[in-house]
Amino acid sequence: MKNDRFKFIYVCVLTAGTIAVLIKAHFYPNQPIVTAFEIPQTLELPDWTLKSSSPLNDNQSTFQSGRSYQYQQDQNAIDIEIRHVVNTDGDVRDYLQVYQSITPTQSPTVQYKDGFYGLFNHQNRSYLSACINPKGESTFTGVQFARNRNLYDIRFDRIVPWIFSATSLRDQRCLWVQLSSTNSDRELLQTVWFQIYPELRDRFKV
Repeated sequence: MKNDRFKFIYVCVLTAGTIAVLIKAHFYPNQPIVTAFEIPQTLELPDWTLKSSSPLNDNQSTFQSGRSYQYQQDQNAIDIEIRHVVNTDGDVRDYLQVYQSITPTQSPTVQYKDGFYGLFNHQNRSYLSACINPKGESTFTGVQFARNRNLYDIRFDRIVPWIFSATSLRDQRCLWVQLSSTNSDRELLQTVWFQIYPELRDRFKV
């Protein structure tokens, strides 16, 4: 008898919770996390000279803010673009097509060191591109980004606030950083990336 009563109470609580979640999902759908992020006007690049820095204004629904830079070191020039992208799946290859109409002739080489990043060539320029995550290491593919979200965002202490608030369970934001140069030396891009990555990662993390 006691077991039957316990089962009945358990089913009632479970049913009420399910109904509450369905009502919330229908009338108060979760809104994506859109936290403002201030992109720095200059980057910490020792031995490089800043030649220009200007805001980017892309007409895309996922675009939040952005800035482009050009740095010079002796005969080497490097262009850097940073975009704060929201409500995204974190797939950098999609960003390349949507924002810049770039389709690499060969699949980008994805490498790992303190996070993932991709290297590729396009129209006589060398590129390094990566998505800095709000939690976890940098990523390049949508699968890597989703893995970070599942690992760092879905936690017990966030489930209850998610159920009873209008906040998304996953933080679908990306700080997309792209470096490019006419110099075919990929080591140059990687050297600069590892100089700016720690600062940007620490600024962007929540």
